[in-house]
Amino acid sequence: MDRASESQEIWVFSTLVVGFALSFLIAVVPHFDGAYRLEPLMLAAWMIPYIILSVIVWFLRGPARLRTILGVVWIQLLTVLIQRAILGDPDGLSLFLMPLVTALGLLLLVPQLCGRMEEGPLGPICGRLLKRS
Repeated sequence: MDRASESQEIWVFSTLVVGFALSFLIAVVPHFDGAYRLEPLMLAAWMIPYIILSVIVWFLRGPARLRTILGVVWIQLLTVLIQRAILGDPDGLSLFLMPLVTALGLLLLVPQLCGRMEEGPLGPICGRLLKRS
């Protein structure tokens, strides 16, 4: 196995580990009697973007890889902060919808993340934005 392939496998593995750890922390919800309960549906919902991201990370190179991973992590952390700290609802609907929206966004942006700005479903939009700037 060559060195580049090992590096890619490390990135994929670390993305899955970080995604599972953060998803697990979010899926453990405080219960009214002082105990905690695991929400398996929330765990599964938050793992979907990280599974898609781990496939995309294999094809990314350079700083785009780290930026994409950090972008998904920030989306997850901001959603949880807004839902639990600001709105005060530990089981809110946005905690289930946001990972699905994030996964859909990752799937739509695959060509742009890989550097092919004018390909894919968002290619015409990205092409127009790049020609103006």
